[in-house]
Amino acid sequence: MKPPLSERLRPKNCDQIVGQDQLCGEGGALREFVEQGIPLSFLLWGPPGCGKTSLVEIYLGRLSLPLFRCTGSTFNLKEVKGFCETAQQMYGFNGKSSVVFVDEIHRLNKAQQDVFLPYVEKGAVILLGATTENPSFEVNKALLSRVKLFVLKALDGEARRRVLDRAEELLREEEGKELTSEAKDFLEKAYGSDIRSALNALDMALKAGKEKTITPQELERLMSEGVPFYDRDGESHYDTISALHKSVRNSDVDASLYWLARMVVAGEDRRFILRRMIRMASEDIGLADPKALEITLHAFQAFDIVGVPEGDIFLFYGVLYLALAPKSNTLYLAEGKAKSLAAKTSHLPVPMTIRNAPTTLMKDLGYGKGYRYAHDFEEKTTTLETLPPELLGTKFYLPNDLGNEKEIQKRYLYWEALKKKLAKEES
Repeated sequence: MKPPLSERLRPKNCDQIVGQDQLCGEGGALREFVEQGIPLSFLLWGPPGCGKTSLVEIYLGRLSLPLFRCTGSTFNLKEVKGFCETAQQMYGFNGKSSVVFVDEIHRLNKAQQDVFLPYVEKGAVILLGATTENPSFEVNKALLSRVKLFVLKALDGEARRRVLDRAEELLREEEGKELTSEAKDFLEKAYGSDIRSALNALDMALKAGKEKTITPQELERLMSEGVPFYDRDGESHYDTISALHKSVRNSDVDASLYWLARMVVAGEDRRFILRRMIRMASEDIGLADPKALEITLHAFQAFDIVGVPEGDIFLFYGVLYLALAPKSNTLYLAEGKAKSLAAKTSHLPVPMTIRNAPTTLMKDLGYGKGYRYAHDFEEKTTTLETLPPELLGTKFYLPNDLGNEKEIQKRYLYWEALKKKLAKEES
């Protein structure tokens, strides 16, 4: 069986990379490192189908070093750590680095990303990553500071046409097939800058069609007959869930239902969708409608009980509720602010007044001295400061007046006002 068309057309050198002259053209920022195989940990950020994986493959061919590949969705912490430990031993023995390539690196959590830090810092591991998401938000700052970031652009019309022209030439030589100019126009319009998805669609047309000439009518026929141009293991897998998430966030009900249907029809893992729905309920709705998370969890449970296909109704039930729910990202913003400040101030000690004092020695040292138990007071709060002194006055959560959060805003302002009143009375 022949490899997919996108693989057969994959560039073999920098000259064949299209649309990324700023990186791969003459004097490009990445070209010398790639062509000469100069060891460098780097991260490629760009939209689907812009050449990230191709660039990495060209670079790997020049390095000829021990290699470990994984994706964000198949990451095994134990396996990766074992490879990195071996890489460190080899580096100490012969001074040669090993390579780890992580596709969709933004899908790794903090603990998974942190595993690379000591090995990259010492030079034992060359880390290569590819992502479609903004690394400023999705990649740990400590890791981001240890790799070089290169930004790839979406392919413009000229670059897309060059790839489709190459596809036309290859099909004529290897398959005896003709790709009409109108078919190329159709693929450009249908898939935009994501040339990989366009090639996958063309590949499916080759497998499903019997005619020697591939026309836009043939491509439209396949789409109308339900041949899903969707790659569960490729970037369209993440693009479509992203489209669903952004549609729900924007309260676009019909678009939300459409993208969900696209994934369901293509046979997507329903639990993958449900897990993202749980994130939507917390990240984009939060306390504006706490019931959103409850309904999403119930949809997950109901689907597990019923299964496919009858259980699909619960996914549509949940997505419809999420799309219609009032939106608030204050919880998401509060999480980000708190984590960011916590990472920068982890050296600050817990104030003595709120430390536990289970032993006499601790009490003698001042642990818990001055602590006031809120329930002992009529107002059920005190002026006791529980943040480190250096952070007094810091605000992470600022509720808005949308949906249920309007009531939470009242509670928030009530406690704020009460604490100020008590502080004034005590002064």
